[in-house]
Amino acid sequence: MKEYGSVIVSWDFSHGVDVGVLLVGKQEKGNVDVINAFQGKEAEELYKKLTVPKKEQKTSVVGGPQT
Repeated sequence: MKEYGSVIVSWDFSHGVDVGVLLVGKQEKGNVDVINAFQGKEAEELYKKLTVPKKEQKTSVVGGPQT
């Protein structure tokens, strides 16, 4: 596994018209590949985990300076 990288997250929640979908992808050499997909309640819960800040969030920097 790579030690660094980025993922692309896309979602579509049409509020009852269709089932909500959240996609996770990665870009390599100009191509975007979907690496995982979630739908329905699972997609909504994951979206909230990724976008709603925690009230008390502890930060940790791996390998950062020791204080």
